[in-house]
Amino acid sequence: MKPVPKSWKIYIPLLSLLLLILTVIGNHYRPVPESSDQKHPHSHDHDASETTDRLNQAFSQAPDPGAVPPDPEREQRMAIFHYNEGNRFLSQSDWREAVRNYKMALHHDPALNEVYINMSTAYLQGQQYEEARQTLETFKARAPNHPHLYYNLACYYSLTHQEAASLEAIQQSMKLGYPQREDIHSDPDLENLRQTPEFKKWVNTL
Repeated sequence: MKPVPKSWKIYIPLLSLLLLILTVIGNHYRPVPESSDQKHPHSHDHDASETTDRLNQAFSQAPDPGAVPPDPEREQRMAIFHYNEGNRFLSQSDWREAVRNYKMALHHDPALNEVYINMSTAYLQGQQYEEARQTLETFKARAPNHPHLYYNLACYYSLTHQEAASLEAIQQSMKLGYPQREDIHSDPDLENLRQTPEFKKWVNTL
């Protein structure tokens, strides 16, 4: 251990006093440990948040007292309006606008059977064959014995080169009373079917 120089000896009492003062001051300002309550001043915030969420969910699911119930007559009028608009666009070969209006008609009245038939026709016009098939399958579940359903299925099968299925569908359409028999001789959608020997043999029996 290296000895302390003599000149420092006179400062030792002063240094001891200074150290004592610093110790007292340090103890006075030492931070007070937080209690368990102070560490979690918001211990109930989570429960309050859950309660608020449940209340908000309940209010969102409750019926709106100011909501106006749908008017069946108005819905039917809107369905017919869009159906007629769809027919107008279909006659102009605008199949996209026709489909858009037919979908709006079904939104207002899903039971309007004619919409399914004409919407499938619009899809066939636009060569959207899968959409046409899906529309006809949806309609088939609603009206399995509708003659126009099988006529349009015959068109779909003919356009997609499924002539055997097309002939079966057109025969079913005629059995169910399809009213415009001359269509089978002139409809361009049935051209592929008309070229088959099976169709020519069958049509001669009508």
